Amino acid sequence: MSWNNVDNKHKKKYDRNFVSCDEPYERAYIKQIIKEEFPSLNDSAIDAAIASCCATVPAPRPRQTFWNCLQKKLGV
Repeated sequence: MSWNNVDNKHKKKYDRNFVSCDEPYERAYIKQIIKEEFPSLNDSAIDAAIASCCATVPAPRPRQTFWNCLQKKLGV
């Protein structure tokens, strides 16, 4: 399990270089793939990390910058 797997799954579904926090389906998908790779993380921690990164990474949110933020917030 790794962040590379999370990023690769995201790239397969969303072939773009940016993360859109305005799209509920994209936030849900990000949460889903994080839970698949890191099942020990709880929903509230993932939701809080996504919300925080959406608030702190300015749009347009480069995918890698967003993933780095999530890694720091989730501590994995």
